Amino acid sequence: MQKVSFDPEKMEGKIITNTSVVKLEMLDVTLRTLQDAIMSGLTVSPFVKIESVGTCARIWTACSITVDGVLLKGGVPVRPKGGGVIEVQDREPVRFTEMLMYWATTLDPIDILISQDLTDVMGMMRTGSGRILGNLQEAPMLARDKIEERLEVLAEAEFTGVLELGDPNMDVLGVSVERDRVGIALVGGTNIVAAAIEQGIDIENESISGLTDIREMTHIEELV
Repeated sequence: MQKVSFDPEKMEGKIITNTSVVKLEMLDVTLRTLQDAIMSGLTVSPFVKIESVGTCARIWTACSITVDGVLLKGGVPVRPKGGGVIEVQDREPVRFTEMLMYWATTLDPIDILISQDLTDVMGMMRTGSGRILGNLQEAPMLARDKIEERLEVLAEAEFTGVLELGDPNMDVLGVSVERDRVGIALVGGTNIVAAAIEQGIDIENESISGLTDIREMTHIEELV
């Protein structure tokens, strides 16, 4: 988060990315899945980077922690709380059904949850109801106006994925926040990985794998 230099108004700087690896013959179907996830509002950004490495393709996609980094650089002391599985009904997020707090694990919660076959991302994409990956952040309640302002700027740059911005001291999707704080629920950047796995695609993923310059990335519509 401290190293994020992305300026959504200038569309320059570095964002946090997840890295996925698939066989080259599966690249097209993987990109179509990514496009469908973007259209369903299940990813943070439509910008991706692709590189061929032997018989495989490496795909960089935006991590939701990028939003935290932009908020932090905008003067909001946001703090990641945990990652989990969110139940969605008729395209409306209902509650976290599973949650792992960041302080309680040395592994990335989203990676753990993907491995447990707890998601139904394809169900949500097809019918509007299912189980998706998401995470929760906390910030001081006095920063709520500033948070809304920065989220609007991010949305104009096509960085979205906010499921709920809570009110002070109120639960967010069934998870409590600390006193004098607001919660921010975001879609998980690795919903694309969960969707690919659900379709039987052999894909390897490393969450929060590094930083990527936004100028090296391409809009998904130019690739599919």
